[in-house]
Amino acid sequence: MKIMSKISLLLIVMVAVTAFSCNSSDTKSKIETKKTEGDNFNPYFPLKENNKWVYINEAPREETIKFTVEAKDVKKVDGGIQLKVSSFPYLTQDSEERTLTVKSNGEIEINNYMGSSGVIIPSPENFKTGSKWTFGIFNATVNSEKELAVTEDGTYNDCYYVMMTDGFTFSYEMWFVKDVGIVKWGANRTNPPQLKPLYYVLKEHKLN
Repeated sequence: MKIMSKISLLLIVMVAVTAFSCNSSDTKSKIETKKTEGDNFNPYFPLKENNKWVYINEAPREETIKFTVEAKDVKKVDGGIQLKVSSFPYLTQDSEERTLTVKSNGEIEINNYMGSSGVIIPSPENFKTGSKWTFGIFNATVNSEKELAVTEDGTYNDCYYVMMTDGFTFSYEMWFVKDVGIVKWGANRTNPPQLKPLYYVLKEHKLN
């Protein structure tokens, strides 16, 4: 009987230890999952709190025009994170505050921009030569991954060159650098064509 009691006690202890180990593992898994929630990130436009990009019109210039894009008010939402940027001048050349959403797959959406809402920057896995997407009436394409961009913040190699066009009147160009963001951009009229395309280049940036 004493032997049976000891065996029973040993079995109870083993079951308790096993159950505790499983619960500990589950808790750890939940904590790790919770920590990564909202950490959605697109390295081609790294939107984190207080990240900042300052642009200036490309030299030579008769007057100086600057735009500052700063991320702020980052918060978790269903399916991703939402934040504001002090401006999003890449297509409109204005300084109006905009709301962006970074989805769980890394796609970046913008609300009420040029009369449209939707994906303005594709997910990282789709950021490659030949990738296409649409935003409102515009068609966008990643045309190259090996472009050069000379900016006042430095010379960047291996830029991802993105073209957006409505097919009739306007074309927009953006040079992206992984882990930096947009380093050069231009918004130009193609019909009738501008005598001289206007480009903006990165003057300085701060990433957290």
